[in-house]
Amino acid sequence: MEKLRVWDVVELDPSYKLVGTTWVFKLKQNHLNEVVEHKARLCAQGFTQVQGVDFEKTYSPTGRLNSLRTLIAFAATTGLQFYQIDVKSAFLNAPLSETVFLSIPQGLHQDRRKMCLRLNKAIYGLKQAPLAWYQRLKNWLVTKGFTSCNLDPCVFHRKGEHPIWLYIHVDDIAIFGKAVDDFKNEIAGEFEIKDIGVADLMLGIKIGQDKSHLSLDQQHFTDSLLHLYGMDNCKPVSTPLIPNQHLSAATEKEEAEFRALGINYRSAVGSINYLSTATRPDLSFAVSSLSQFLEKPGIEHWRAFLHVLRYLRGTDDLGLVYSRNHQTGIRAYSDADWGNCRETRRSVTGYLTTFNNCLVLWKTCKQPTVSLSTSEAEYKSLCDLTSKLLWLRQWCEESGLLLGSSPIPVHEDNQGCISTANGDSGINGKRMKHVDIQLHFVKEAIKTSKVRLVYTPTDNMLADFLTKSTSRPTLYRALKRLGVVCLGVRGCVENTGADC
Repeated sequence: MEKLRVWDVVELDPSYKLVGTTWVFKLKQNHLNEVVEHKARLCAQGFTQVQGVDFEKTYSPTGRLNSLRTLIAFAATTGLQFYQIDVKSAFLNAPLSETVFLSIPQGLHQDRRKMCLRLNKAIYGLKQAPLAWYQRLKNWLVTKGFTSCNLDPCVFHRKGEHPIWLYIHVDDIAIFGKAVDDFKNEIAGEFEIKDIGVADLMLGIKIGQDKSHLSLDQQHFTDSLLHLYGMDNCKPVSTPLIPNQHLSAATEKEEAEFRALGINYRSAVGSINYLSTATRPDLSFAVSSLSQFLEKPGIEHWRAFLHVLRYLRGTDDLGLVYSRNHQTGIRAYSDADWGNCRETRRSVTGYLTTFNNCLVLWKTCKQPTVSLSTSEAEYKSLCDLTSKLLWLRQWCEESGLLLGSSPIPVHEDNQGCISTANGDSGINGKRMKHVDIQLHFVKEAIKTSKVRLVYTPTDNMLADFLTKSTSRPTLYRALKRLGVVCLGVRGCVENTGADC
């Protein structure tokens, strides 16, 4: 802090509004849950700050997981290097535009009654600190020839003979390119960094790299989760939920029985949510189903959660594998389960997207309105997917992941939906405005050659497991084709099938 001139010690004036401080101690662990570093950090008590007085803007962008997975897929399929660095005490490098005074922290030998600290740089805990650091880093990157992506401001790209891509998550920076050392030397001249080398753990995701594959998994997180709920030695099951199981609202008796356990259901479901969004698409439908009962969970919902943990026990080493291949471009699959919810009869949307034949995006959600036919339910799912595809296509173009001008193939298993989208038929009966708008949105995307629909039989619909609790063969067949497989202890492919 002295080296970076984070603060000046000044005399305390009665008019100064002081922000308190606290020390935070943390044990940093690796992917094996081993302690690798003891950290101590002085933090401001930002909860005492007042907007308009102590700060103005606070929003700082955070990188999307979809962007990170797409960059990793691009690196895996084109042979780029994937390295990682960490900027030490990043916030302390960011100058503040506001005047902020801190009370003297414990350990600093100054008279707390007469002196205080005037901050020159941001410190952890300040409301505006993340934004100040992002702007500091972005301004420096721009001077070095980088441009940020409008659709994801945490992705930066520099053109040239040896192009470089960066994915930034606060002080963690993933670097993709073939001249990575040059950039490392540049940034080391501006900030103090920790050179991690070949990326092996980022955002809680273990990364395995070899000559032909690149893998992503969260086995270490899964194991710690199972230990937390006492399921280390539970009997594994083969599917996230019981096939064709439909969860319903809990009765008063079921609610009371669950409350007697004294368990935080919301926290439990949240603990598996990151798995489902980061590396485990096979959990998406289960998490979506369990999340519908966060307000009034019952004992049956808890048993369903434990069933998910039993599934994780048998598939803790399941992860995404990106392999070098000759397939390029984006491909998508859209599906829906009509009237899935027996209480509201709302349908379930499920879709996924691959980039260079690598799974990078997936989603499961209950549709906000009731559909009157299977075609209407499928169409709502298709509209949602189309908006994501237009985003992904533009993001790839902005980020320099060059794509051809050909439309993105979207696989759909409903002939009526395809016919409507291609303009061969309209919506039967009285038109509903929200469906009409979705209809024109998808039609326009097809007309402008952004997407094209491809009929795919239900047996070959890879997004089917995202819309319902499927059988084991259906689930594992789709996972295998999508590159969701069992991994060895080194993080590279040990088994080419999902059935471990």
